[in-house]
Amino acid sequence: MNHEPSSDDGMEREWVLQERAVRAERLGLDVRDAAKLQRYRAVARALRQPLDEDLPPDFASEVARNVRQQATDTMRLELYLSWTLLGVLAVLLLGLVVRYSSLLQAWLSNPWLMALIACVALPALLGKLPALNRLRRPG
Repeated sequence: MNHEPSSDDGMEREWVLQERAVRAERLGLDVRDAAKLQRYRAVARALRQPLDEDLPPDFASEVARNVRQQATDTMRLELYLSWTLLGVLAVLLLGLVVRYSSLLQAWLSNPWLMALIACVALPALLGKLPALNRLRRPG
């Protein structure tokens, strides 16, 4: 059942109906005006009843472990697919380097191009080093 009103008129009417049903059930009023109200009263009555059986003491940790296991299984597939995609891209990159090695050799002999590559690559690589990240992080 909803706990706060909504801006939609239909939802607002449902919320008011739910609140009336909860109030009628709590106070034991005899309300027979709407079938929906009777259904909401049945829901309110069921929510107030204690559980038929006691949950095991470690129920929450068991549910959390099951959820974690399901997430791990799902992530395993994504991890395998990511590694496969990375391998395909590496093979394609190797093929491009072999195909255009003469052009690449001409580009790499240009000192200004090498300086540009160093200016872009070094900060990116240095940002990945864990020792430098610990020094940069406050506290």
